[in-house]
Order: sequence, then structure tokens, then C-alpha cells
Amino acid sequence: SSKNSNFQIIEIINKNENKNSFAIEKIVTSLSNKNADRKVKLEIDYKQSVTTILKDSKGDPSKNKLQISVGLKVKNERDNILTNRVFTEEFSYDVQSDKFNMAQYVENITDNLNNKISSDIVFLLGTLE
Repeated sequence: SSKNSNFQIIEIINKNENKNSFAIEKIVTSLSNKNADRKVKLEIDYKQSVTTILKDSKGDPSKNKLQISVGLKVKNERDNILTNRVFTEEFSYDVQSDKFNMAQYVENITDNLNNKISSDIVFLLGTLE
């Protein structure tokens, strides 16, 4: 909960404004504590890619890898950089023929990876000196 966190986010610059970067931003800001002494500014650089790692005999993709990478720059109130980190998560999955189910599945994987990265970011913010 935000009352237990020891940081307040006073500004966020989201370099790649898309629904996934906003999802991470929303989770992290929900844990910002208005009463915390440590005030930070965040810069988020969200990248997502899907690569084919296996093809079937016809040359169609049969296994893909989804990779999400979030570059995070944390600054203090005076714009001094406190830390600069990249959080990366990836997941390999079998490609399904049903396009709708496949899209739902990839969306679930993306949400799970975004949640993991958000947790890692919150942990980092909570442990900064």
C-alpha cells in the first residue's frame, strides 16, 4: 500500500506512450506516498518485441519469444540521477492456429511480464538511498 512506501513520485516522463507503458506507470504511481520524504522523478522507456525462435516444416512460426524491456532513470528533485536500470523479462510460447485465442494468450503473458517489472521497479524505489 502507498502509506507504507518511502518514496513520492513527483514526475514521470513516459517515452513510449502505449497501453503497456501506462500500465506499468499506473502500478508504480499507485504506490507513491504523498507523505514520503524522498521525492523522485522517473523516466520510463518501454520496449516490447516478439521474435520467432522456431518454424514448422512449411516455414510458419511455431514458437515465439516475447521480450519486454523497460529502461528506468530515477532522479531526485534536483534532477541528479540516482540510478539508471534496465528491467527485462521474456517468455517463450507455442504459436496457436486460433488467432483470437493467441491474441488473448499473448495479452495475458504481456500483463504478467508488466506486473513482474512493475514489482521490480517498486522494490528498487523502496530500497534507494
